[in-house]
Amino acid sequence: TYFSDCSAKISGWSCKSGYTKSGNSCVIETEPCNVGSIYYADGTCLSAENHNADRTVLGIVVYMNPNGVGGQIIAPWPIDKYGNKSSSEASRVYWSLGYIDILDIPNYTDSISASQDYDSCGNTDKIVAQCDARYCEAAWAVRKYYVTDETYGKWCLPAAGILENIYNNQDAIQTAIAKVGGVEYSGNWSSSESNYSWVWYSDSYGLQSIYKNTSGDVYPVLEF
Repeated sequence: TYFSDCSAKISGWSCKSGYTKSGNSCVIETEPCNVGSIYYADGTCLSAENHNADRTVLGIVVYMNPNGVGGQIIAPWPIDKYGNKSSSEASRVYWSLGYIDILDIPNYTDSISASQDYDSCGNTDKIVAQCDARYCEAAWAVRKYYVTDETYGKWCLPAAGILENIYNNQDAIQTAIAKVGGVEYSGNWSSSESNYSWVWYSDSYGLQSIYKNTSGDVYPVLEF
C-alpha cells in the first residue's frame, strides 16, 4: 500500500498564531465581546491585552445589548467631514451649519432622558433622510466612513446613551484605543437632539447640550 493514516502517530501539533485547538481542528481565536474589547472584521473579539495585530480592526466595543447578543463598536479615531480618518486636531465637524429640528427624532430635554437613547443608526437614518450633506455634516460624515467594503454606509452617529456608556467605561475603552494605535477619545457629537438648536455632546465632563452650529469631534459607531 502507498498510503496510510498517520494521524494517530502525530503528537504535539499546534495551531498558527491567531488560532486555537478545537478537537482535531484549528479555529480562530476569540473571546466573548465585552465593553472595551477589540472587535475585528471577521466578527471576533479579543481583549486589549490579547490584541492580534494581524487582524483588521473595525473598532472598540462600547455597548452590549441588554440580552448580551450584539451591540455597538466605535471607530478608534475621529473622522473629518469627508469620512476620512483624521487626528483630533484636524477633524472638527459641524453637527449642522445652522438650526434644524429633525422631526422624527424625540427631543431629550435633560441628560437623564438623553442617556436612555441607544438608537444610533435609527437616529442617523432620520437625519440623513431630512437633511442633506452640505448642511448636516456630522451624520453624513459617518455614512462616508468605512473600514471594509461590507461596512460602507452602515456607520452611524452615536446616540447619547452610547456616549454615556463610553464616559462610564472610559478607562477600558481608552486602553483598547491606544492598543490598536488609535487617537485618544476626547468627545463626540451624538445623534440625540435636545431641541431645534441644541444637541447632545459628550466630552471629559460627560453629556452636555450644545449648539448644533459649532464644531466637534466625530467618532463613528457600528452595530454588530
